[in-house]
Amino acid sequence: MGVFLYSLSMLELNYELGEEDLLQLQLYFASKDEMQIKQRRKEKYRMIGLSLLCGLLLFFDEGYRLLSYFFLGSSVLFFIIYPWWSVWFYKRMYRKHIPESMRVEFPYNTKLLLGNDIIEIETKKGHRHFSVNEMDVITETEYYFFIVTSRQVSIIIPKHRINNTEEVRMQLLRYKENNPVSFVEDLNWKWK
Repeated sequence: MGVFLYSLSMLELNYELGEEDLLQLQLYFASKDEMQIKQRRKEKYRMIGLSLLCGLLLFFDEGYRLLSYFFLGSSVLFFIIYPWWSVWFYKRMYRKHIPESMRVEFPYNTKLLLGNDIIEIETKKGHRHFSVNEMDVITETEYYFFIVTSRQVSIIIPKHRINNTEEVRMQLLRYKENNPVSFVEDLNWKWK
């Protein structure tokens, strides 16, 4: 195990991360990424457009009028069910991506120390520490805190696996007050 650098006031957290926690991180950042939003929107209209085009082309051919109704109806049906289908599809896709990219056995034990000017994290993979100045964004959702550093490292703190959620929140707010880091409260976020 690593040696921790202690500052004056340290908040120590010990928790386990599961596959669902990593999935929620992926889903949150995918829902905020403009490229992903545009891709999903294009996909929706591409599928509807193809069905409409096929339906209209077949509509003017006398022998395939019944088939044209099928394509026109499927485009309307797809327009109605797409929001639920895309939520299911992308969640499934990200869930498959986690074991491939992480190569971690779950549950994933994490020891996190939140100091005044340093954050230290110890996992099976090793020990790392970050200066608070390296933090870019702290995001709070209903069930998680996500900390993103300038090194593109994301730290997940699941609220349901720690006892002192309010202390953690206060420490993260102190980081915002004393450093150039943004604190985003997104308590109503849902994957959609």
